[in-house]
Amino acid sequence: MSAIDKAGSATNDDEGPLLEEATLRRLERLSLSVRSVSDAVGGRPGIRRVPAADFIDHRPYSPGDDRRHIDWHAAARHDGILVKVGRVPQAADVHLLIDRSPSVSAWPAKWRQLRRVAAALGWMALSGGDRLAAHAFPALDPRREGWSQAVGAGQARRWLAWLSTLRGAPSRRTLLSPAIRDLQSRSGPGGLLVILTDAWLDEDIDRVLAVRQGRWNLLLCTVLDRSEWDPEWSGPVMLQDSESGLTMELDLNPADQTAYRQQLLRRYEQIAALARSRGHIHVLISSDTPLETALVPYLQLQAALRR
Repeated sequence: MSAIDKAGSATNDDEGPLLEEATLRRLERLSLSVRSVSDAVGGRPGIRRVPAADFIDHRPYSPGDDRRHIDWHAAARHDGILVKVGRVPQAADVHLLIDRSPSVSAWPAKWRQLRRVAAALGWMALSGGDRLAAHAFPALDPRREGWSQAVGAGQARRWLAWLSTLRGAPSRRTLLSPAIRDLQSRSGPGGLLVILTDAWLDEDIDRVLAVRQGRWNLLLCTVLDRSEWDPEWSGPVMLQDSESGLTMELDLNPADQTAYRQQLLRRYEQIAALARSRGHIHVLISSDTPLETALVPYLQLQAALRR
């Protein structure tokens, strides 16, 4: 629930594609850093070893092995028959939790920027051969509205199309921790969990960041509208909470605006510090900042991206 919200409505994507083709080509050269991989076949060097022509080691031949992978030259130098063994390329699981509550979706520039960040991260995952799933919250119908797990670059265009049609959802309370707990309970080996939100939640952010390290990397992307950072309202104003509908009449002066900015900055500094203390990564993005300036260099600096 935002401290300062004005009534508004999310618009259809009439501003063109979420990401330009040139941006997509540059993103394809990057991949997301993860701690663990899944059993799905993908684009990352795996840990499972099987007979393969592109080999890294040998093991003794076992009945049923493909004879095409027998290394006859090595067998001639040893007493037994050896099979070439390679690694199975595996996929990392990447899960995106997308906040579409009114405090986000009622601000067209913020809503578009949040989906652009989601589009970029999902494109990198799929282009790199990872397995991507997305969950929008609040979820009106989780079985129909989410993006079910998909692997590979062939799904990347469909991912952009899904995001372009994603709409906001009404909500009087925005709770994220139940969705995170449910996701962790159903998601096997772990991977990368990305939370895209404005962090105006009806719960303590500490509960949201209570994701255990080890199996999971957590990336918290918070997006704010420029007018939230620097409101230009002065004098008598009527403010309306975009989720509850509650209104408040205020008479604002320059000192009030200065105090608001200081408190807002302090709030997000505290969120960043809490994320660091838990071993997570936090990035704060303004709605009017170019995506490649706001996101990519910072994630590279934090070792969340690699070439």
